[in-house]
Amino acid sequence: MRRLVTVLILSAISVPASAEVLCPRVTSERNADVTDLSRFRQYHKWKDQRDQELAIAVWRYLCGKETGLFHMNTVNDGPDPWGEYSTVRDPVKLMNVYNVGYCGIFGPTLDGVFQGVGFTDGRAFGVPGWNHCTTEVWYGGAWHYFDLDVRGALMKPDGTIASVAEAQTDRNLWVSPQRKIEPFFPKDGNKARVFEIYRDSRIDYFYRWFQMGHVMDFRLRQGETFTRWWRPQGGRWHHLEAYNKGFVRNLLQKQPIGYKSNHSDFSVWTQGNGLWHYEPNLTDASSDFDDGVRSATNLETAGGGLKLTDAGTGEAVFEIFTPWIITAKVNNLDDESDDTEASIVALDATRPINVLVSLDHGKTWKEVAEAQSGKNSIDLTKWVNGTYGFLLKLEASGPANEVVLRALSVATWVQVAPISLPRLKAGVNKCRYDVGDRYDRLTMPMFVLPNVADPEDLKKYVVEMPEDYDLDRKTARIRGDVILKLEAPDGTKIDWFTAGACFTTHQNQGAKNTDNRIAYAVDEPKDFGEIYKANVPTWVNHWRYQWDQDVRLKKPAKVAFVKYTGKPAVNVLRTTVHLLPDKMPRKTIQITHGYKVGGRLVEEVVERQIPGEYTVNVDGEPENVFVRMAVPSSSN
Repeated sequence: MRRLVTVLILSAISVPASAEVLCPRVTSERNADVTDLSRFRQYHKWKDQRDQELAIAVWRYLCGKETGLFHMNTVNDGPDPWGEYSTVRDPVKLMNVYNVGYCGIFGPTLDGVFQGVGFTDGRAFGVPGWNHCTTEVWYGGAWHYFDLDVRGALMKPDGTIASVAEAQTDRNLWVSPQRKIEPFFPKDGNKARVFEIYRDSRIDYFYRWFQMGHVMDFRLRQGETFTRWWRPQGGRWHHLEAYNKGFVRNLLQKQPIGYKSNHSDFSVWTQGNGLWHYEPNLTDASSDFDDGVRSATNLETAGGGLKLTDAGTGEAVFEIFTPWIITAKVNNLDDESDDTEASIVALDATRPINVLVSLDHGKTWKEVAEAQSGKNSIDLTKWVNGTYGFLLKLEASGPANEVVLRALSVATWVQVAPISLPRLKAGVNKCRYDVGDRYDRLTMPMFVLPNVADPEDLKKYVVEMPEDYDLDRKTARIRGDVILKLEAPDGTKIDWFTAGACFTTHQNQGAKNTDNRIAYAVDEPKDFGEIYKANVPTWVNHWRYQWDQDVRLKKPAKVAFVKYTGKPAVNVLRTTVHLLPDKMPRKTIQITHGYKVGGRLVEEVVERQIPGEYTVNVDGEPENVFVRMAVPSSSN
């Protein structure tokens, strides 16, 4: 296919050669920035709106065919075996990674979005008579019901959105609305029957069913590119056993293979994919190795690649981190053991190389393979599929000054939500390149996610095992205190972190007796400062809820501790640690927008040395194909 390549050079000052770039972000005026809810709040179409105007605008956006989430089925990730704890209800993760869900996900997720953009109170609620879950948000002194899953809201004659209580009692809101807002329950033709279901069903209220700990920050090193496509690439998605039967299996097998809505008119999208390609130059003509290696012992660059400094064994550890879930090529739907290509390591070695992987930040290692002399291709799917990154260790032995590794590349596939990508339209498109986390700090995230359902895994992360810990109590795993230890890798310090948990609560009037807490300490596990104390509303009538709290340290630290107190219980622990590197990161990046006009692929290349705005002019209505970010090798 013939390609047209346009290069735009945009810079304000001359800067030194490229090095790793932290928290890069490319956005377009054509869609909201969903990488963080505070940025989502600043979308130009609603940044000045409040209360009902804001709620309607956000709800409509998330129902939109180009911009919204769409119904498919449940989404779970992580090792916890119980769906109560592994179901994904994090708005940032849903809008950037998955794009799909079902009502039991969308009700809490919309609640999380509303609270993330500034509404002080909200709740998900269940309608058992319809086997349904949806959302209410509080503003203007009243509750208001918005349904993301079936795409509907009920407008009263005075122009305000009705509550679920009003939806249960006022039939005219459903069948003879004096005022109507679109969308209006498009798949539910018999609105009278829906009213009767609501009228006759009890309502269950869920407090903070959503998680808020996930972030979309990442880094790009010299010799690394990250490409995201709007469309599926080769049958790669996060596959669950639950998808192997019924309508979901049939959906997956329809072209294009992979995720898609069971309501085809709800979205123009199916799913997207992303590819991280890391290929550092390992010779002494480049600084790629020093820029990208996590740690190295008895290895250094030479003219032909990595050599042993002294006789014996040398090792290098590289980190592959991604806020998008790693996904394999799904082959036989019923046999996950034949999934392939989640991450491929290619080595050109002169001696045997031991390849190891760690999924717990180097606390333990799993042997993968022994690469032989020559070119090797090693598939890590068995070890890394369904995770958010890993450490890769390469070990080699031999005499001093002998080159043991000539070349290395790592290709890692992930799943991407198309609604998150910076779209282009016909005409002039205003885009932005930015760096920095939500506090505009140049940090690198690290997910610390102990599996509370596995005592051996939990033991690796806590100061000591909790005294009152019983996995047979599914709804009350830990009673009392448990202290999590957060350690910064060499060359970094902890700048800030988010501490989150799934807690058990008392219900109804007993909710005021709930006394769950989170506290933290720096350097040593003592003199903890409290950062969260439960204040559960008495309308809750479900046994669990989530809480996530940011902690900004007064000064960077090597070690921090988080103390969780479960009264009545805590069941899941999670933290996202933001690391400040010792070396100063750079901001130089190459951005490529790939799109088709009239069947011709156009690649618009933008080279930025500093963050800022740029424009992409599109002659004709484009089909968005991919967006790529790259930091070139220092030898290029």
